[in-house]
Amino acid sequence: MTAKSNSSTFPLSEALTSRVINYLNVYRMVITVLLGAGFFGGVLGTSTAAEHPAVAGAVLTGYLLFAAFHLFSAARPNKNVYRLAQYSMVTDIFFLSMLLLTFGGLQNGLGVLLIFAGALSAILLPIRLAMFLASIATLSMIGEALWREYPDRGVEAVLQAGLYGVTAMLAALVSHQVAFWARDFRLVAERSKATVSELEQVNELIIRRMRTGVIVVDSDCNVRLMNESAWFLMGSPPVRQRLLSDLSPRLEQALLRWRQTASLNNKQVVLEPSQAQVVPSFVSLPLGDRAGTLIFLADENLITRRAMQISVTTLGKLSSSIAHEIRNPLAAATHAAQLLEESPTIKLSEMRLINIIQKQCKRMNGIVENILQLSRREQSKPETVELNEFLSELVGEFLSTQKAKNVDFKTHFMPGEAYVLYDRSQLNQCLWKLLDNAIDHASGTKIVRLRLNMRKDEQAGYCVISLEDNGPGIDKAQIKHVFEPFFSTRKDGSGLGLYIARQLCEANQSELTVDSEPGQGARFHIRVALAGAKPAQAEGESASKAAAPA
Repeated sequence: MTAKSNSSTFPLSEALTSRVINYLNVYRMVITVLLGAGFFGGVLGTSTAAEHPAVAGAVLTGYLLFAAFHLFSAARPNKNVYRLAQYSMVTDIFFLSMLLLTFGGLQNGLGVLLIFAGALSAILLPIRLAMFLASIATLSMIGEALWREYPDRGVEAVLQAGLYGVTAMLAALVSHQVAFWARDFRLVAERSKATVSELEQVNELIIRRMRTGVIVVDSDCNVRLMNESAWFLMGSPPVRQRLLSDLSPRLEQALLRWRQTASLNNKQVVLEPSQAQVVPSFVSLPLGDRAGTLIFLADENLITRRAMQISVTTLGKLSSSIAHEIRNPLAAATHAAQLLEESPTIKLSEMRLINIIQKQCKRMNGIVENILQLSRREQSKPETVELNEFLSELVGEFLSTQKAKNVDFKTHFMPGEAYVLYDRSQLNQCLWKLLDNAIDHASGTKIVRLRLNMRKDEQAGYCVISLEDNGPGIDKAQIKHVFEPFFSTRKDGSGLGLYIARQLCEANQSELTVDSEPGQGARFHIRVALAGAKPAQAEGESASKAAAPA
């Protein structure tokens, strides 16, 4: 007997069928051991078994061997689950029928085992094969009654066996239908799970991109969620700051007044950090076991902010135009210095001047590139990024550009998946600038030592990417200025790299910080919230695969 190629006729999926077979194997071993103990211990026995103990012992021993064989077959990695299910149920029906004939069946409860085997075959096998096996079980019970008990009990014994047989057939039909219902409900649940995951991710993106500020706080006024607009209205606070009283005491007072009066006539509130004028709206919502509040912040200075944005955009375009105009004479000066360097009549003193010109031209070109990048920076387009995979690819690309340098680069990422909502290209730019900055500051050492770590805190909902170098470090007087534009601790630095890196982090609602001690290198940390939902692609694929046999 071979398994059918069309697995849609089987009630359960391959994974569920394999799980049921494992339970069946354990159940079969327990039954055979108990029957064997009862027979050899003298508890289980009939006249037939007493007359032919070798036959009874052979049947029990054969059933035990087949139970062990099926247990071993189920443990193999490359097994045909549906074929194994067919062999298992045929074996059960055959040996249980033989045991029924050997031990005098219905009175000692072996008929119940046949009914159970018929119902179980309907769960695992196609309906035709299941009904065939249930029919064999029914005929076994009726045949045993006719052969053994008809002369004594007559019609009563046959009627009892018939009732057992009808029960076996009905149990098989009902079990088969229930198995199909279970598979359908499982497929619906998997599809619903994939849909909910997609909707959760879409909702998170919508909330983050709303122009209206959105803040979710619990009953203790702890901030649970804050979208990008609210974050900017709050003056771009550190991510660690989670108390509403620390972010804006006035907004907390407005929230407490609303909780006491439930008044809808909310007054204008000036947020302390940014001095933005907003009109807050409050909505109650459940947060687990504790009631929370959803706060909408309508910005009263939206027109002013748009005008400022236009001014910033115009200034960016002007800076870009100036940078482009500087590039042409800068390229000419660089080319002229290269030609002078190749002249055979050049003197050593003049060569030093040429090296100064080339070095300063290179520095000016770096400043121009940073200004152009700053002016071209677009609004972030967040997507779900798996950090372990992303960081591994980034490290490989970076090391391929540093083959000429002696770089000792080690990484340590926490096991397990870590998903964040981030603009992939902007995260790449930010980390690349931090890596370039670390290389530049540590180049004075014999071996440049870099350490890239990623740790996550599932309970807090954040993960931290840390980059450590073995450069000269930063003193306390300078460390508070490192993210300011045009500030640099190196003479040939443009002072824009770290500023752009922080801007890229803030555009994605993450926090870039630094800690350092003179002579002990610098450690930069990017703290970003973990995504509330994993990408729904994997769930969808699993659901589609599970639905394929149906």
